[in-house]
Amino acid sequence: MNNAEYNYSEFVSSPNEFLEFAVHAPKASMRAPSFPLEDLATGATVHMKDLWSTGVTVMEFGSFT
Repeated sequence: MNNAEYNYSEFVSSPNEFLEFAVHAPKASMRAPSFPLEDLATGATVHMKDLWSTGVTVMEFGSFT
């Protein structure tokens, strides 16, 4: 993924999309699901479960653009 694909000039969302996320989003202290991630240094696909097996994993979601 490159910079042009990741960034967008305007975030458009419907109220239903936000409500769906708010209802089904993981809550504090819940176990996070394992899912594939892109290693930004190598472009390789890594799975969350592999990171957890090596110790504590801290994830940050969000974007400041």
